[in-house]
Amino acid sequence: MDYKFSHIGIPTTDDKDWDGFCEPAKFHYTDFAKDEYKVEYVKFEADSNAHDLVKTMPHVSYFVDSIEEAIEGREVLGDIFSPATGVRVAYVFHKGSPVEFLEIKEV
Repeated sequence: MDYKFSHIGIPTTDDKDWDGFCEPAKFHYTDFAKDEYKVEYVKFEADSNAHDLVKTMPHVSYFVDSIEEAIEGREVLGDIFSPATGVRVAYVFHKGSPVEFLEIKEV
């Protein structure tokens, strides 16, 4: 499995100049691609079904070719979801912290 660094995600309760809203997991986000250090801020809605660790702890994110291969044998935090067409996301538990995997397929 090849893991390519994507970004660092930091949960916040502060308001930011949000770039979008992820409906499946109910969170606002800044676009890490616009940040010189690849930092994404996320603010979850009260009714978000995201795992508590994802809502409260920073995560590192990697691009992967296959979500299924990336999560095999790992403790998955919540459901795999699709924030946009051709994109799938999963979080796993790794040594006390969440790690995010992003699978992006051309449509």
